[in-house]
Amino acid sequence: MNRNRRSFRSVPALALAAMLGLCIATGAFAEDKPPISFAPGANSATLKGDVQGMDRDIYPITAKAGQTMRVKVSNKLKLVLFHIQLPGKEVAYLPKAGEEDDATQWEGTLPVGGTYKIIVGAMRGKDTRYTLDVQITN
Repeated sequence: MNRNRRSFRSVPALALAAMLGLCIATGAFAEDKPPISFAPGANSATLKGDVQGMDRDIYPITAKAGQTMRVKVSNKLKLVLFHIQLPGKEVAYLPKAGEEDDATQWEGTLPVGGTYKIIVGAMRGKDTRYTLDVQITN
C-alpha cells in the first residue's frame, strides 16, 4: 500500500513535467521590437523581420487620433499576417485588423491617439522572412 502511494504521487509530478515541456516546445513567444519611427521629413518606414515558428514580432508605433495609417506585410510564401492592437488595450483591435481577420494590408483613420501595436505572425507556423511597410499621414 505504501508503494502505491508513492507511485500515485509521482504521476502528477510526471504529468506536470510533461505539460511544462509541451508548453515550452509549442509556446508562442512575442518579441517586442523597437518603436517604429520615421526618418526626418518622412511619413513611412519599411522594416524587415523573420518570424520563427509560432512566435510573433510586436512593433509599437505612436500616432494621433484622426491620422490615416497604412500597413502592409509581405513575404514570398504569403504566409505572414498582422493584427493592430489599440492603445492601452490587451484584446481590442482596429476593425479588419483583429485576431480573426488575418490582415496582410490595412488602411484607415485612427480612432484614438496613443501607442498602437502591430503584431506580426506567420500562418501554419512556418518560419518566414517578411517586409513590413507602415505609413502615417495627417
